[in-house]
Amino acid sequence: KSMPRSKNHGMLKDKKRKRRSIDEKNIYSNERIRTGTSNRRERGAARDRMPHMKFSDRLKEIQVQIEKRPHVTAFLRPVDRRIIPRYYEVISDPIDLSTIRDKNLRCEYRTADAFLDEFELMKNNAIKFNGPTHLLAKEATAIYDFVKDSIEANREEFNDLELAVSVSLSGPKKKKSRKSGGKKKSEKLSPITGNVASMVINGVSTAVPLGDINFDDDSD
Repeated sequence: KSMPRSKNHGMLKDKKRKRRSIDEKNIYSNERIRTGTSNRRERGAARDRMPHMKFSDRLKEIQVQIEKRPHVTAFLRPVDRRIIPRYYEVISDPIDLSTIRDKNLRCEYRTADAFLDEFELMKNNAIKFNGPTHLLAKEATAIYDFVKDSIEANREEFNDLELAVSVSLSGPKKKKSRKSGGKKKSEKLSPITGNVASMVINGVSTAVPLGDINFDDDSD
């Protein structure tokens, strides 16, 4: 003989049946959730389309080639003050590839020539501290020449990117807000001072200023 089902078991089964029907309804009725610009992938794609990001990426391509050079190690990071403290006594405006890379990531370079100026500074610092015939001075000069040649060979491309960056960062001009309704501001009436006389004009009692007349003085 089969045992009678308990009341609790029946109630649990009913709850499961209702939950399943609700889930099925949600599957067919809910629309696809749109991630919009909050989605990380879409944000990245939009970011890559921005002119200043395109320009930054183009400059990065040049620097990646520089950092592959066999004798570039000395220029990758700032000179260690503990090892060569005299360097900062001689060089007042130090620069290195990591600093240039960080500035480029922040999109601080608006033109290719501004990017090139950093490598000219690095070359001049190497020559000033080590002398023009030193291996590091020659390497810094070769790096500068490489950057200069890379920019000049693609000058038209860089000009177009610079123009796009300039237009993008300047943005549309803000329109002056128009006053709604064309209503003029109500002018405040100055309070009546001095002596006044009460007159009835068209059935309306009106206070009329008489000026600062002294009625106490007797006229001759």
